[in-house]
Amino acid sequence: MANCHHCEGIGWLLLKDNGLETVVACPECRSKSKSRHRLENSAIPPRYTEQGFETFSTPDPRLRTAQLRAIEFVNAFPVLDRGLLFIGPCGVGKTHLSVAILKAIISEHDVNARFVDEAELLRSLQYSYNQNSIATEEALLRPLRRADLLVWDDLGTGRPTDWVRETIHTIINHRYTNQRLTIFSSNWKLPEKNAPKAVTGEPTLSDRIGERLYSRILEMCEIIEMKGPDFRKEIHKAGQDFQRARKSKTTRSKRGL
Repeated sequence: MANCHHCEGIGWLLLKDNGLETVVACPECRSKSKSRHRLENSAIPPRYTEQGFETFSTPDPRLRTAQLRAIEFVNAFPVLDRGLLFIGPCGVGKTHLSVAILKAIISEHDVNARFVDEAELLRSLQYSYNQNSIATEEALLRPLRRADLLVWDDLGTGRPTDWVRETIHTIINHRYTNQRLTIFSSNWKLPEKNAPKAVTGEPTLSDRIGERLYSRILEMCEIIEMKGPDFRKEIHKAGQDFQRARKSKTTRSKRGL
């Protein structure tokens, strides 16, 4: 590493012991290289590779509370017996915080961590059954079962067919029985206690993934509810305001105002 204060970027150290000189790999550079390799293999989508706790900026105290809880999770790792379930509407930062946790733990610990988007996983699995597919079902599922930490994005996105539910349950149940931490995010609301579906008016997470899997996830995870403004809409609005202001300034300039 160019900025390494141990080897000054060479990657090797010259050690002397009883007059004998030995060249060894720089442990700090080796650790950073290993961390970078694990990060590259974590399957974090390009859109989120630059996101972390330092880029999660919000004045909303409810979202700030979720951010602080995510940081506490990282600080407590690996002495944890439950994962996290981020619940909330689109654009509040559920995936952002999930990725921030994943990146921080990869950089601080020698662990095998993985990101998976539910919709992408199901599409890949369906294509793997095609005779022209190179990837197999086992090759797709093995990294998800074995990961020390798994971020499962958009839980409940897949159309709730028997095949979808059974496939997801098989993966998650394997992680449950082997006590591997999982972080979930979902846009679907939690079911209200003692409230029938007809009263709530819309499907819940339990409806989407099935009561059996929902019960298992509640046992596996601490629930973090996130409520606040849609970041994507705020960014879009800010862009529109900027363009309007720029256009107005250009118009005034042409008029000589």
